[in-house]
Amino acid sequence: MAPALDPDGGPVLDAPLTPGEFARLGWVSARFPIGWTLTARRRRFLFLGLAAPGFGAVFSTPLHQNLLVAALGFVAFAAALVFRRRTEPVFARAEAAALWPPSLRYSSREP
Repeated sequence: MAPALDPDGGPVLDAPLTPGEFARLGWVSARFPIGWTLTARRRRFLFLGLAAPGFGAVFSTPLHQNLLVAALGFVAFAAALVFRRRTEPVFARAEAAALWPPSLRYSSREP
């Protein structure tokens, strides 16, 4: 199911998260350290880190002259793009709904 779009083409931020989007948010937050996904800027750096191996493989292909390396590079870069495209709207909507970022304060005492 595609996220709802406003007339300008961006995601509608006031719509509630669907169960699938909530599960995706939990999956991403469980797979990566919380510090990597706290802000939009850090998530952009995460995307660049995920895209760098594919980018390097594609642009090193003339040096190695290996078609398999180029194909795997394009696949790795496309996977990073798909990851960013599917997760960033979920994070933006979770931030608008005050579900993200999670509270990082841990207390050993009961209030």
